[in-house]
Amino acid sequence: MKQKDNLLAWRALAVTVETGNITQTALLLDLDSAKVSRLIAGLEKEIGFELLVKNRRPFIPTDRCRQILPMVLPLLDGFSRLDEFCAGTAQKILIRFSAPVEMTQQFYSQELLQYSHLNPRIQFSMLPEMTVRELLAGDTDVAVVNQSPADQSEIVARHVVSNSTPVFASPQYLEVHGVPRTPEDLSRHVGLLQVMPNNAPTMILYRDGVASNIIHWQNIYLSHDQFLIRNMVLNHQGITPDLYLGHVVEELRQGKIVPILPGWERQNWNMHILARRDRYLSDPVIRDFVNWFSQVENKQCVERIMQARSAIEEARAKGLAENYE
Repeated sequence: MKQKDNLLAWRALAVTVETGNITQTALLLDLDSAKVSRLIAGLEKEIGFELLVKNRRPFIPTDRCRQILPMVLPLLDGFSRLDEFCAGTAQKILIRFSAPVEMTQQFYSQELLQYSHLNPRIQFSMLPEMTVRELLAGDTDVAVVNQSPADQSEIVARHVVSNSTPVFASPQYLEVHGVPRTPEDLSRHVGLLQVMPNNAPTMILYRDGVASNIIHWQNIYLSHDQFLIRNMVLNHQGITPDLYLGHVVEELRQGKIVPILPGWERQNWNMHILARRDRYLSDPVIRDFVNWFSQVENKQCVERIMQARSAIEEARAKGLAENYE
């Protein structure tokens, strides 16, 4: 068989591009390292150009390799699905999906349903937000987290979106307790802060990339639940820098929640979807979903943020927010 027609050779190349390491590829494909090297060398000989830059570690693909891989990967995944079908194993597949609960409740659940309609054999179990450690322990198949993990040696992290939020309060709270004009003024106010498995509560704000001093709130209420924080703001119980814009579009438009401290915002949430590196490389089901979700949710989240920012401008135009900034 010509190496160009050998699916195993192309799979060995694709996995090596991801791992940068022949030995790791051999482990993932259950081959010996020498065979992986022969498969890739055979491809290079037959097509007439090098596919990997081998004078550095880890290996990286050559420019021509980067050009042809997008043509090859759909074929590999397609034949994997064909093998499952012919073997009678194309039954329902369950993906365990963990994410912040309120994001799944309001937004992600619809995206998961959309994916199941596009891929009828895929089902989801929706779990609360988990840490990288829990992902590596096998407690979930994929995890959406609001940070960029520092150590990505054992995971694949696909960026979803980066966004920050203004500081919010209700007009009624501000009328009773006064309008803070600087981050230091927050020491006279109640902070409604989010505490999450992957992030500490917000104690510093940023304006034009410059950090405020540490905020010493008069009192603090902590919750993992964005909806509870939203309700506490609507009940005039405090000020929050941690309320995601997508959860309060109508409240902003109606002036029930208003931004304060112009220009000051919390540090960016950097949303990523994570999978264990070995699962991502060896399982096209996980790989396809992770890549799909990162693209679809990026588009949806950007649209939600733009809608919320527009709602703030609408409220200002109606005179519902201008007295508080």
